[in-house]
Amino acid sequence: MVFGYIHLDYGEWLSGSYNVQEIGLAKALERLGHQTIIVYWVSSRDKRCRTEVKVTENIKKIYLPYRIRIVHHILPDFSLLKPLGIDIYHLQSDNLLCVPEAVGYCLKHGWKHYCYVGTIHSSSPKAISRFVMDWLSSRNFATFKKTKVFCKTPAVVDELKEKGVSSAEWAPVGLDIDIIPFVSTDKEELKNKLGLPSDKTIVFLVCALRPDKHPMDIFPFAEMLGDDYLIIHVGTPWMQTEEYIKKLHSCEKYNKIHFLGKLPNKEVHEYYEVSDYVINFNPKEIFGMSILEAMYHKTTVVARHAPGPDCIIENGKSGFLCSSIEEMAGIIRSGRKVHGARQRVLEHFTWYATADRFLKNIY
Repeated sequence: MVFGYIHLDYGEWLSGSYNVQEIGLAKALERLGHQTIIVYWVSSRDKRCRTEVKVTENIKKIYLPYRIRIVHHILPDFSLLKPLGIDIYHLQSDNLLCVPEAVGYCLKHGWKHYCYVGTIHSSSPKAISRFVMDWLSSRNFATFKKTKVFCKTPAVVDELKEKGVSSAEWAPVGLDIDIIPFVSTDKEELKNKLGLPSDKTIVFLVCALRPDKHPMDIFPFAEMLGDDYLIIHVGTPWMQTEEYIKKLHSCEKYNKIHFLGKLPNKEVHEYYEVSDYVINFNPKEIFGMSILEAMYHKTTVVARHAPGPDCIIENGKSGFLCSSIEEMAGIIRSGRKVHGARQRVLEHFTWYATADRFLKNIY
């Protein structure tokens, strides 16, 4: 069977992160005996347009031209999908504006399909943009009532069911364990390699410098921890870079924060392995791949309550969920740790399990 992983937004995310969701799912489907075609929509002037990239014998990426683009929203030419020989269409939907057209086209042509939804709300830092985008994308709810919908978190399932989408079901994002880089499990060896002190508690944060990730919370958080702690922050510089760097150098009490910017994937995993805690400040985290990665390394995660962390973490068993940064700091100061993190990932958050769920519901 040929799956079509159809993006309904612009382009291909090339963040440098190894855990590309479409590849992880495609590899799981390959193990189950299926092929996957991943479709990205790009400008007709893009040199990749109408080209193919072979990932494995059973996975390929195809770049097709969109008709119209507004920021990352697009109107694709769905007729270009006809020659691809796809049997089942995975529509990567979220709150994207062309969802009704995509589902309508599938229904019109009798194509088997389902929607995969991570969020139904805009994450824009601007209130007016959030209002406009949420209003425009609200027509997706009527569309979701006509088809099968899988959601990345139980919170989104509940929201859609409240809006009358009875088919909504949980199917979490998976961790592609096969390509997690090997790193030493000798913490002292890693600390020496990374230049970290052996007498500090290491707290690790992975997040870009943009408002929706709440990177500025690191400063009041740091003030709540004593001199026995070192906070390592890794993430892509973005729209809050100037504000963040200015604050970082404004006071000696922030010397315990080391911002390293964007790092190679293997180094990120070395920090996961060597850290005592991994933190997540985002109160609207849709999922949280860094949480899964940290848990795989058996590192204790301390996160704010949000749809993603609430779904992944069993509070007190595989991590800690908190209502504020004050509570997060309190957990870390207490020295509390968990021991069931990796098992939680292996039992519930692999792409193989999610692929199997998709298959069982569409046959």
